[in-house]
Amino acid sequence: MLFEKSTKLLITAICAIGLAACSTTPDVEETATETVEPVETVETTTVTEPTISAEEQMRMESEEMRKARTVYFEFDDATVQQQYLAVLELHAKFLAESGMTVTLEGHADERGAPAYNLALGEQRANSVAQYLMNYGLAESQITVVSYGEERPADMGHSEGSWEKNRRVEIVYR
Repeated sequence: MLFEKSTKLLITAICAIGLAACSTTPDVEETATETVEPVETVETTTVTEPTISAEEQMRMESEEMRKARTVYFEFDDATVQQQYLAVLELHAKFLAESGMTVTLEGHADERGAPAYNLALGEQRANSVAQYLMNYGLAESQITVVSYGEERPADMGHSEGSWEKNRRVEIVYR
């Protein structure tokens, strides 16, 4: 009987030692040598686009139209460049809603005969008029006039000056 008790005690001690060996707590020496990396915390912020009221949108568009009332052209050309289409659409929309009229003043640089430059200025103004009508403006709201080379924006005689003179000015009435 003493033998049985000793055996049971021995088996219990072995099991206890085995369980203690499976423990997950690190030794003191291991803890001292481990380095802990700092954890970076990132704060996330959700950005929402501000809602623009119709009135604010209209104000911004009219401000853009005030700044962009001149359409420039290449040398000896009456084709409206792609970069002006969006602003012409804004002008057309505004004019159609307001019922106002507009005068399109065509201009040319000083190179070429005066009669040719008058015709070129008119072609340029008609090109702009056509785009405005394509965007919904009535023909009765548009007046086309050509000044040719007679009213230069820049009095110089260089390519930079001539570029400024090849234009159509949009004048509200």
